[in-house]
Amino acid sequence: MRLSKFITENLDVILVDWVAFARVQLPAAANLDEVALLDHGRLILQEIAADMRRPQDDEERQAKSEGNSAAASESPGVPSRSHARQREKQGFEVEQLVAEYRVLRATVLRLWAAASTDAQRQDLEDVTRFNEAVDQAIAESLQVFLAEVDRSRDLFLGVLGHDLRGPLSTIAGCATLDIRSRPDDSRHAAIILRSVRQMKALLDDLVEYTRHRLGSGLAIDPSSLQIDEFARNTLDEIRAISPERTLQLETWGDMMGEWDSRRLHQALSNLVFNAMKYGERNTPIRIAIDGSHDVEVVVAVKNTGKAIPPERLPTLFDPLVRAADDAGGADSQLAGANLGLGLYVVKEIATAHGGRVEVTSTDAMTCFELRLPRICARTSNPAR
Repeated sequence: MRLSKFITENLDVILVDWVAFARVQLPAAANLDEVALLDHGRLILQEIAADMRRPQDDEERQAKSEGNSAAASESPGVPSRSHARQREKQGFEVEQLVAEYRVLRATVLRLWAAASTDAQRQDLEDVTRFNEAVDQAIAESLQVFLAEVDRSRDLFLGVLGHDLRGPLSTIAGCATLDIRSRPDDSRHAAIILRSVRQMKALLDDLVEYTRHRLGSGLAIDPSSLQIDEFARNTLDEIRAISPERTLQLETWGDMMGEWDSRRLHQALSNLVFNAMKYGERNTPIRIAIDGSHDVEVVVAVKNTGKAIPPERLPTLFDPLVRAADDAGGADSQLAGANLGLGLYVVKEIATAHGGRVEVTSTDAMTCFELRLPRICARTSNPAR
């Protein structure tokens, strides 16, 4: 009997092993009934059998074994994709998902071999086609499963970043009230407020990261802004948090343009906090704003200290990437430094404005340059 026909006629027998294996995938399967354990197993087998009956050439054969079949549907309703989505919701691990397919493959071939009385040349072709179809199902399942894991993580981070703002505002409000009511005895309240500002910077970065990951894009609302005055105000706020550090501002040229001041505040703060974290403590952080160009303004943040290793430069602006020596020192909460999001957010803000951020680093100096068009377009979902 051809293997595709054997699968179709013996679905119930094959799926007994599928359910038995799924039942021992703990802890996810502990509270699942037989229907939930079976999930899309029947549909997956039917799709595999149908795939085996479809004609294919050598190129399609190789593509399918690599998970790149041109005939594969992108529909989320494909059984293997639906199964992956459901298993992720049920709490299965990725290795448990793949193991289900290994068991399915072994079960089908074992039962088919036991039912056959003689081997024929076409049987080798059937086994090959069956393995290719299973490989394709695994590839589809893994693609969706990992995407669902990423989405669940991003949703969690987004909710966390949003919900933490409420209690943080309460803490800030109480500390502010304490300062107003006891101005001569509010040293601890001032420390609390500085910590609140640091935590808010971290949460802002976290929210921007999850918003981008979930496809919302980074909205900007540009308006007329004098960037040197804006920079002085931003640096004054940073000095209030870290009064022991020296920040030097130098400007030249035309300082007027159109930018989103809230986003720019976040970008400049992140760059300065990054310089404070990695620069030598006894040397100043230099901020230079070059307005001598007609079409763009360049904001540079410079610090002395150990050079950034060349191998880190290609991933420096990637999210959730930290330096190997980030052990969480006194400044590790500045601008999302303990999550590795600060520079990523700077890049996203620059991109949303139609600009870019660049870095050069030597033993003498590390310099981040935020290059912004003098006039940028208003957008709610910038092109990526």
